[in-house]
Amino acid sequence: MSKFKDKGQKSAPGISTASLPDIVFMLLFFFMVTTVMRDADLKVKVDKPQASEVDKLTNKALVDYIFIGQPTDERYGTVPKIQLNDAFAKVSDIEFWVKQKRKWREEREVPLSRTWMIGEKET
Repeated sequence: MSKFKDKGQKSAPGISTASLPDIVFMLLFFFMVTTVMRDADLKVKVDKPQASEVDKLTNKALVDYIFIGQPTDERYGTVPKIQLNDAFAKVSDIEFWVKQKRKWREEREVPLSRTWMIGEKET
């Protein structure tokens, strides 16, 4: 009977997604710039020394971290412990750990890396 459509049944226009990729890449870029990647999570309390001079490292891949201090978590006790990168270790494990690190480096990088052991004289 009716020739005309009912005016009460209008459909809503679709949401434009044209700017969605711009927003996603803007957020991605923001988080890439502001995020700091840690090499090791500290499990021991360390008193960092004050620097009088600063040199920029040319290759951070040649740096390995050895931390010594009292554990931050009480279940590990209160006696100072050695932390090699992210794991606790004993004094006898340090030499093996240094040799393993040198073995994994490329041949051209080995002369650039240097590790001082306790009691060793600098040459």
